[in-house]
Amino acid sequence: MPPKARKGKKKAPEIVEPEHDPTWDRVVISGLWDRPITALPDANTWPSWGALRERVLSACREIRVVNAPSVRDAFAAEVVKLSPPLLKAVDFRGCHNLHKLVLSPQSSCPSLETLNLSSCPGLEYLLLQSNSVRQVDLSNCGALTKVLLQCPKLQSLAITGCSQLESLMLWSDEITELDLTGADKVTKLELQCPQLNAEASKLPQVPVPPTAVRPVHPPIAVMLRENAREAALAAAEARERQWKAATASSGRYPAVYRSLTGMS
Repeated sequence: MPPKARKGKKKAPEIVEPEHDPTWDRVVISGLWDRPITALPDANTWPSWGALRERVLSACREIRVVNAPSVRDAFAAEVVKLSPPLLKAVDFRGCHNLHKLVLSPQSSCPSLETLNLSSCPGLEYLLLQSNSVRQVDLSNCGALTKVLLQCPKLQSLAITGCSQLESLMLWSDEITELDLTGADKVTKLELQCPQLNAEASKLPQVPVPPTAVRPVHPPIAVMLRENAREAALAAAEARERQWKAATASSGRYPAVYRSLTGMS
């Protein structure tokens, strides 16, 4: 009786890289990205696509993604981190999942001239430090509360219709007019703008520092430290409210309690 033939091991199916989207190469040539963020190469799909994604974004001269739920804080931070050297315009208008954007330090996105974040209903905070930006549109951002702009070359700031705006700090050597119509909740308004025409501008009744002198722009670390201090105080007050609610309902005091609201 002849010996049985040995069964060979089955070879695992070969994993093949998914086909590239032809528009990726066209973006590298044209410099315009105007498709949903989900259409970008994703390293979760194929390992080498992370580098391909960076190549596509780094080649952009304009990123225009409007009314897109896929634009979130993480993507805005990704663009700032990559800082495409030729990027001149960013348009995220109508993106309701964008809550904050921080473009800092001044070396980030060195060619950026135009930033459009208008009609972003979830946008609450903007920190922009740039030596190249000339136009910023924040109009009709109903949740916007705090804006810090350190942009010596800024010429145009659209910020009407921001009914929740509480704090605006603006440093610009070139801006001449400013319209804050609808910003009735502003309690902090710091304008270091030597060319600003106060008579032609529409400003709320908040004390405004003199604008006739050339501004001395504070370091970005000061603004960030101020934000961190405000956040720490708010967290401490929330913890105290929670503690008081707990003790009121149980009638007992915790074994250890330390109020942080008085700490600086």
